[in-house]
Amino acid sequence: MTILDQLWSQIDKGKNGQNIGKSTGMSKLDKIIGGIQPHRYYLIGAASSVGKTSYILYIIYNLLKQETEDAPVYFIYFSLEIGADILLAKLMALYCAEEFGIYLTINDILSFETPLNDNAYNYLLQAKEWVNGILKYLIILDISVSANSVYSHTLKVAEKIGTFKQVGTTKVYVPNNPKQLMIGVLDHFALVRCEEGRTLKQEIDLMSSYMVTLKRKLPLSWFALMQQNRESSSMERRKADLSEPGLNDLKDSGSPSQDSDIVLQLFFPFREKLSTYRGFKVLGDDGIGQVLRSTIISKNRYGIANQVICSGFWGSVGWFKELPDPKTITDFSVFKNEYGNIPCKIANEDETSEEDTTEVKKPLTFSF
Repeated sequence: MTILDQLWSQIDKGKNGQNIGKSTGMSKLDKIIGGIQPHRYYLIGAASSVGKTSYILYIIYNLLKQETEDAPVYFIYFSLEIGADILLAKLMALYCAEEFGIYLTINDILSFETPLNDNAYNYLLQAKEWVNGILKYLIILDISVSANSVYSHTLKVAEKIGTFKQVGTTKVYVPNNPKQLMIGVLDHFALVRCEEGRTLKQEIDLMSSYMVTLKRKLPLSWFALMQQNRESSSMERRKADLSEPGLNDLKDSGSPSQDSDIVLQLFFPFREKLSTYRGFKVLGDDGIGQVLRSTIISKNRYGIANQVICSGFWGSVGWFKELPDPKTITDFSVFKNEYGNIPCKIANEDETSEEDTTEVKKPLTFSF
């Protein structure tokens, strides 16, 4: 089969609807990057505590909701900063917010301040049932890893859902299900373990190179998280109206931004003390405040780049939602509260009912 034949085969698959990417849960982003596709390397950058992990968990949550036996998505999540139990609790918080319209923080779920009430506990039992159902697709490794161990762990998972077959002089991977997708997550580059005398930059470079190799060999995509340099928010840059991060602001190594197919960078205007940002009023009682985030598509090998999408981020439960055109907004402060902004499958006309008067906390403020 010639290269042209291979291309035409992909065109025919697309015509039959087989190339439609899986949704991130953010329609504007899907339109620009084509949804989540196999054999892609997505790099997500942000400054500390802007919401990198919440961003990727929100995407994973939406991918898990699309899970089917016919076209499964398997995850191997290398969590170098947060324990597996906390990641599962965050997924439960997303589930409770969407399904039931209650907003349980990690503090609420684990009773760090006050004991969990029976009403919230019953909702969490339903969330637990959902999480238990998706654990066969989600492997979380909250261990120290190097480039070599990420490579070997990824191959071990791949061999559980497919086989390598010798074709001539080459080993070819054959998935158990031709429609399946595997997604590797590295959270995040700066916390990898250096081996064999390598510096952090050398370890990151090797790991990024391995990611490219693996995504070519397997029906695999990567989500890799990376911190930005502190200089990206310096006073000099703000004075020059260059507050938004660029590719050069990614920390520790330039290899991931070069190797990746798509680079998404999160920006937090409130932290930069911007009174307005891309038409949104940020500061003041009538501003959107800490809720506003933007996703900057800094690189896109498969489409347009240098695009900016503004979203709301409700940090108590880790929910992201693309915002409307700021020209259509008369009161930016309405976005400060989760209630009414996070879509819920159950209509909440009343906070309580006659049968159940136990109050579920709906926090108005939250920390990052």
